[in-house]
Amino acid sequence: MSAEAADLFQPRILVVDDERQIHAYVRVRLARHYDLAFCFNARDALRALADNRYDLCLTDIHMPSMDGLAFIEAAAKIDRDLGFVILSAFDSDENLRRAIPLQVYEFLGKPLPEKDGFEGRIPGWIERTRLRRREHALADQSGAIACDLEAARLEREVELVASESARDALLQNAGLLTTIQAHLAAAVLYLAPRLKFDPTAAQIFRGLDEARKTAEAATSVTGTFFDSGYGNRDTSPALVDVGVRHAMSIATRKAGAPEANKVVDYLGTDDRVPIRGLSGIEFLLMMVPAIELALLIGAANQTIRVSSVPLARLDSAVTGSRGSHLLWLNRRNALGSHPGVAITIENGGPALARERAESWLRGDEPSLAAIPARGLIHGIQRCHGLAAIAVLPESERFRVLFVLPT
Repeated sequence: MSAEAADLFQPRILVVDDERQIHAYVRVRLARHYDLAFCFNARDALRALADNRYDLCLTDIHMPSMDGLAFIEAAAKIDRDLGFVILSAFDSDENLRRAIPLQVYEFLGKPLPEKDGFEGRIPGWIERTRLRRREHALADQSGAIACDLEAARLEREVELVASESARDALLQNAGLLTTIQAHLAAAVLYLAPRLKFDPTAAQIFRGLDEARKTAEAATSVTGTFFDSGYGNRDTSPALVDVGVRHAMSIATRKAGAPEANKVVDYLGTDDRVPIRGLSGIEFLLMMVPAIELALLIGAANQTIRVSSVPLARLDSAVTGSRGSHLLWLNRRNALGSHPGVAITIENGGPALARERAESWLRGDEPSLAAIPARGLIHGIQRCHGLAAIAVLPESERFRVLFVLPT
């Protein structure tokens, strides 16, 4: 899993214990801040590890069929990076000896310690697991990273050259249009007094006047571009409505939406509200993949709906029913009380399976390889915002939500 993507997910903890009261006790203490999964035996827990990725596992030692230490040995073959905390009333020398070569962070006695000894230590344990994942990912991908960096450098250079060439050409056209407009205005001014003496000149006059108006309109369009923030998108601010509309245009073209009769409809505020900490290009790179994803997996003859609404506080987006049943990225940033904007993308079709959504975000979903999520993840991190994807089975309909500071 991409370290960047993994670190943005809400931490997920697997609890393996054959006592129901332990499950209930852990749920009461941790459910508010963590995504929890529970198993009553090692066999079910190994299946859960094969299907999902966790940041920490809390396990008992004495369980039927397979004890906790044997389970940890088997689990390490499925997930080499996962860390374990053992919950047990039996800390025998034999158990400690068997645990030495395993990825065991701590032995905790039952009943569980108070907050400082349990809840307070969980973030550190989770970070140890995530650090191991990052280190192994770097080691496994070291060769690919060098190639990616070179490809990214070349891609950037090509983009800058093409962008600057297009900008220069547009600037030259703007100058030519201004000259044409001036000549046409002079011709119209010259012909106007002669219409009363030469009625045949009226048709020529009308044609020249229409040409003058068209040249004036074209000059205005190019002038608007150079006056806008997106005239220099690398340093321009990320304006919500302007950026969303640009992203819709790019995504529609990339996804070949017109051929499938798919359209994107936007309901916004028409305000020039800037996203804090993002440039115009960063905002586009964040929004385009999400809209393109909605277009790609949506059915033909479908309307993709994009909307933006202002928020008085970022944390209002994750409270109540609005924030439930979603796979969140960077949810910790919802603690911020400053204002923001919520941008929602919906296609009316079914939600993604959780595994597929996570796979897309970490960059290893073959069916969605043409829509890299790197720009989305970078943008969320850059502006200290958060995002969410509706996933099955908790949600039925496809939805991507951005909650961004303004």
